[in-house]
Amino acid sequence: RDPRWGRGQETYGEDPYLTGHLGVAFITGLQGPDPAHPKVIATPKHLAVHSGPEAGRDGFDVDPSPQDLEATYLPAFRLAVTEGKAQSLMCAYNAIHGVPACANAPLMVDRLRHDWGFTGFTVSDCDAVANVH
Repeated sequence: RDPRWGRGQETYGEDPYLTGHLGVAFITGLQGPDPAHPKVIATPKHLAVHSGPEAGRDGFDVDPSPQDLEATYLPAFRLAVTEGKAQSLMCAYNAIHGVPACANAPLMVDRLRHDWGFTGFTVSDCDAVANVH
């Protein structure tokens, strides 16, 4: 979450509320008003806790507290899925508590699919799924 990490143009900032609502507007604008016939498929990225150093991003292990995860890292994604109705989501390069984000069942299945009701597809960025191997 260091603003000096070099790719600030890809993020909306540190405020989870603002970020979430800007994301919802962006997703809605891209996909259009009819979920059955989207103009394009929006793909918010990177779920989740992707804010480590650019160098080594695919080997970075993050150990957020449960409160930090819920209050800082997940709100924008929750809104992107539940209100924005994003039809795709991109998993992060990093690991969370020692498990690669793309293979993190508590995040990608329990939270994303069950708790938030996500029915779209998930994708990997720049071969992040190879981190599982």
